[in-house]
Amino acid sequence: MVCTSAISGAKEKYRLWLQARYNNAIRCLCNVVGTFVTVPVLQELAMRTLMKFLAEESKHPFKKEGSNFFFPIHIIALLVPQLLSKSVVSSELIGRFREYMEFDDVRYHVLQHIQHHISKQSKEKLNQMEMTTLCNNTVNLLHTVTMPTDEESINNFLGMSPDLDEGARITILKEHRKVFTNAWLAFLRFPLPTSVYKQILVNMHESVMPHMTTPLLLTDFLTASYDIGGAISLLALNGIFILINQYNLEYPEFYSKLYAMFEPSIFHVKYKARFFHLADLFLSSTHLPSYVVAAFAKRLSRISLTAPPHALMMLIPFVCNLLMRHPNCKVLVHRPHGPRELSDDPYKMDEPNPAQCNALESSLWEIQTLKSHYDPGVSRCAANIEKPFPKMEWDLDEYLELTIPEMVAKETKKKMKTMPLEFEPAKGLLGGGQDMFDAQFWEVLIQFEPAKCLLSGGGRV
Repeated sequence: MVCTSAISGAKEKYRLWLQARYNNAIRCLCNVVGTFVTVPVLQELAMRTLMKFLAEESKHPFKKEGSNFFFPIHIIALLVPQLLSKSVVSSELIGRFREYMEFDDVRYHVLQHIQHHISKQSKEKLNQMEMTTLCNNTVNLLHTVTMPTDEESINNFLGMSPDLDEGARITILKEHRKVFTNAWLAFLRFPLPTSVYKQILVNMHESVMPHMTTPLLLTDFLTASYDIGGAISLLALNGIFILINQYNLEYPEFYSKLYAMFEPSIFHVKYKARFFHLADLFLSSTHLPSYVVAAFAKRLSRISLTAPPHALMMLIPFVCNLLMRHPNCKVLVHRPHGPRELSDDPYKMDEPNPAQCNALESSLWEIQTLKSHYDPGVSRCAANIEKPFPKMEWDLDEYLELTIPEMVAKETKKKMKTMPLEFEPAKGLLGGGQDMFDAQFWEVLIQFEPAKCLLSGGGRV
């Protein structure tokens, strides 16, 4: 008769052997996900198999613990480093992984391991190519995250659903925001490439800041981005303004740096419409000092001299709106004894400080010159600055995305009753109107000998 203890020992040994084979299978599947980059179908199949293992192991764990809730973290710990490869961009595979990030338990643990992996990689010496690849994969994976807005919405689990009575962290919104914040902060400490900077900053105010435990933790990153210059500074504007406006961030140099961004090249950047929309929002406060508003109005007027026509259609109403909000600045328009020559203008274009550029002592003579612009739309728009302003501000939205072809199409579609021509009707051969070759002579000549008038060389019809 076989001993009962021997049977139990054999079962335990067999169970451990099966568990070891299962763990080997997990590692092999993760290896397929990370190495078979030339066969994306095989990568996806391996990833889906891993997630099925995860769901089943969560419901049927190998060992029962004190709590009924169990999540196989070891699968996520092996899978995340494969998705965040530093050798191959895995954007397509990460895109397919998005459906699993909709599960609250998967998202929670993936964010935890993103932080762990990024912190580990920051201690290694990566070359530029590896750094760029790692950052692209990380930002793509972070952008798959859709955060819950309240604890009632945390109810979608791939594995076993935890009991609320157990007080599991995974059911608490604050814990989800904590791992989300830690993952982003760990990533933002990296020396990010320019392309990744832009990907992050474009949607940071919508997809990142509202879900962080304390958005002010982004202050260092946003201010450093604002100091870089170019398109990155432009994209960092919105995040900094939100921190100032909603979270009481003290940033006294904000308007000085915004003022310095108004350069002639701003009309030719990709994010021009976004920049002017935000700038109009930033300058909408009626509590700004008059010298600050005057400095912006004058700088915009000066760079208008070299701006393209479609930009002027937006720029002139922009300046007019500034004058409407701050009547004290209308002195820039109503200054009859202002400078007549550029050399007499007290305004200092090269002065970076709005308080010291002497804008209030100058005038908007640049807008006056635009009344003679070759484009009829621009000249009509420039004439508005001398007319009584309307009660409502000009809506800039219709001009932000305006292009030159659209301006041309708009002008050509206009129906005109009379066509302006640059000539005067002839009153006579000598122009006096009283000589023998006056208009009546030509009418008689045409009446009696039309063929001779119409044909050259004396031919006849």
